[in-house]
Amino acid sequence: DRSGEEYRTALVSALEEVERLIRLAEDLLLLSRSTAGPESPRARVDLEPLVLEVADIGTRLGKDRSVAVRVGPIAPLAVLGDVGALRRAVLNLVENGVKYTPPGGDIAIALTADGRTATWTIRDSGVGIPAAAQPRMFEKFYRAENVQKLETEGTGLGLYLVRLIAEQSGGSVHLTSEEGR
Repeated sequence: DRSGEEYRTALVSALEEVERLIRLAEDLLLLSRSTAGPESPRARVDLEPLVLEVADIGTRLGKDRSVAVRVGPIAPLAVLGDVGALRRAVLNLVENGVKYTPPGGDIAIALTADGRTATWTIRDSGVGIPAAAQPRMFEKFYRAENVQKLETEGTGLGLYLVRLIAEQSGGSVHLTSEEGR
């Protein structure tokens, strides 16, 4: 006999796996569109609701790991872009933060503007990235050795897609890190 709590736990695990597979399928579709097809449809995208939506997803993902997601400051900005691709890029960064931040850590999401430039900053208190791995972090299928040892799942596509989306949006992506920070 299984208790109601055991069924609930099994259902939550199944739902998390389905959500992970959906995100993988979304990444593969974005990759396919980004490298082979016509440009993605562009429209006016209000970034504040997008940031809040991603933060909400990050909060749900971090809850089981006791990883907090904080938001702010958020400048009220709009850009011309592909809302799905922009959401995916920021969500990939937040998901990585959750995945590689030890319990009790936190992730901060900020959105600032300087003239015609919008800047997203995603900070986490995770395991950090060794200096030798940093130049390769945005390559397709690359995963740093220190995260491979953590036995976390990953395809090595997330940060590659972030770079592609940033570049196709007329922007860029940068990281600042060191192992252990």
